[in-house]
Amino acid sequence: MNNNNLLGILLSMLCILHCSLPFLALVTSVNSISVFIEYSKMIHIFLFLMVFAVYLLVFPRIYVNERKLFILILSSSGVLILFLALFFEGTLETIITLIGAFLLLIAHYKNRVAINAIN
Repeated sequence: MNNNNLLGILLSMLCILHCSLPFLALVTSVNSISVFIEYSKMIHIFLFLMVFAVYLLVFPRIYVNERKLFILILSSSGVLILFLALFFEGTLETIITLIGAFLLLIAHYKNRVAINAIN
């Protein structure tokens, strides 16, 4: 379960990094980053599916075992926000995605800490 939290943290950080790429491309003038920007919608869908799979593996089970409602609400909100971000474009999409990714990052971190405290 804890490895799934690490995967969730990694995926959340990947979402945050992906949202930061347009800014980084402008600042550094690196053209190789543009491939991630050009295929942004496909990357968002792929990342969302991976995030959703990890969410299904981690959070419902931890709620059943530990009754951590706050973590379940936080993670569910993050996933829902990431899903909604798929329907927007531009700056609004980036902002919504960052909010969802940060919520999931916090939820996975809190979940990891809670599991470590139990063990």
